[in-house]
Amino acid sequence: MPVYVVFGPEQFLKDRAIHGILDALLAPGDRGTCLGEYEGASASLADVLDDLRTLPFLGPRRVVWLRDADPFITEHRAALESYLAEPSPTGALILDCRSFPSNTRLYKSVKAIGECIPCEAPKKYTLPAWLVDRCRTEYAKNIDLEAARLIVEQIGDDLGQLDGELAKLSLYVGQRRAITMKDVTALVGQQREQKVFGLLGAMADGDRAEALRLWEEVWQTDRAAQARAIGGIAWGVRQMIAAHSALRDGVPVGALAKRYFTDPQRLQTRLRVFTPQRLYRQLDQLCEADVASKTGMSSVQTSIEEFILDHTAARGR
Repeated sequence: MPVYVVFGPEQFLKDRAIHGILDALLAPGDRGTCLGEYEGASASLADVLDDLRTLPFLGPRRVVWLRDADPFITEHRAALESYLAEPSPTGALILDCRSFPSNTRLYKSVKAIGECIPCEAPKKYTLPAWLVDRCRTEYAKNIDLEAARLIVEQIGDDLGQLDGELAKLSLYVGQRRAITMKDVTALVGQQREQKVFGLLGAMADGDRAEALRLWEEVWQTDRAAQARAIGGIAWGVRQMIAAHSALRDGVPVGALAKRYFTDPQRLQTRLRVFTPQRLYRQLDQLCEADVASKTGMSSVQTSIEEFILDHTAARGR
């Protein structure tokens, strides 16, 4: 086909579709000489059309891939329609864009001689089933629906991140065919713990910007479960209190540091900053935030941002 338009908001699906097209059109060894790549905001029409009409060198065809093609399409719509009326017999054009309305003449021109590939994000309630299918087809592993549902609860609805978790889990289980709930809890749950401890660590270090960034990551992966979002941070605070108790009981700081995803010196510094009394005050504020969110007095997002601002240590402490 002389033209492919891959469009929509879901970049993970778009990347998969485009790489599938490239695999069908060009062997990996041909891409150095037969593939031209352009950015839509800066590409010139003349360069793109000349590239499409250039005879392929030691390959079956010339492929031109235009990323973020929306501004290019808007500026050169008529010229693209003219080109598609008489496309290069040895050229293939791939347009990667966010929007490609079906009621335009350009859409109809593409549809007549090429392929239009929409890439819409699946509904969140379908994501566990999507993970089950993706796990089987891409990684040759089986995962049950409940374990897949837990991944979605922990990670959120970003397809790229979800697929990344499947990739890590498939390596984690090795030759074993089944990915279990225990595997997900061990690997994916650990990642969430790292984010929570990272947030509290940034607060203890006085790095307010990093703490707010990490909170946004936690929030994005649990936006639909407000109690868990606050509860996750409260759990991290309780673990810091437990670390104080463990040190008093003679547990080696090195063992504790490994448990809390940091190094011994940094853990000791953070525990000096966050004394038990200060950590208990943090728990009180988190409890107030939970009540406020459930009674409509404040949002989770606002309450935790205030918590971070109130309890981030002063620089130089």
